[in-house]
Amino acid sequence: MTIDKQLKKLSTGDVSAFESIYEQTRKTVYFMALSVLKERSLAEDVMQSAYLNIIKNASSYRAGTNALAWIAAIVKNEALNLKKKRGHEIYIDEKANLAVFGTAQTDDYGLLTDLARRLLPQDEFEILMLVAAAGYKRREIADMLGIPVSTVTWKFNCATEKMRKALKDR
Repeated sequence: MTIDKQLKKLSTGDVSAFESIYEQTRKTVYFMALSVLKERSLAEDVMQSAYLNIIKNASSYRAGTNALAWIAAIVKNEALNLKKKRGHEIYIDEKANLAVFGTAQTDDYGLLTDLARRLLPQDEFEILMLVAAAGYKRREIADMLGIPVSTVTWKFNCATEKMRKALKDR
């Protein structure tokens, strides 16, 4: 069932629709939050508050519009609000400061994500994560972000080229 139909069910009080909405959108929600906040734990916090807002405001969703774009707007707003609240705090890279976080274990996927987060501008990182990690098609991303497909393709190609160069130089 589509996200649009699930949101309609959720707006009538059928909370069983939430599980389907979550499963269909969790990767997008996470990577959108991560692209704004650049920190995993904060992205997870934003996911929780965004999903609570989705449940709370499901009745304000207009059926037949772009459900994923509506959810993406909630996530982006939540992430930007948190970023603004935490603006005075300093970001500490958990991979560069392993002792602070009490672990020395990393995986290659996490290291690649961290490299991309440090290397790429926010819009390129977001598009790279949505294509490569979340598996969305460029047209879907264009609809979510409200930009042309050609722009998504161009930014994705720029991001992958920068990543290739960075990995080659290592």
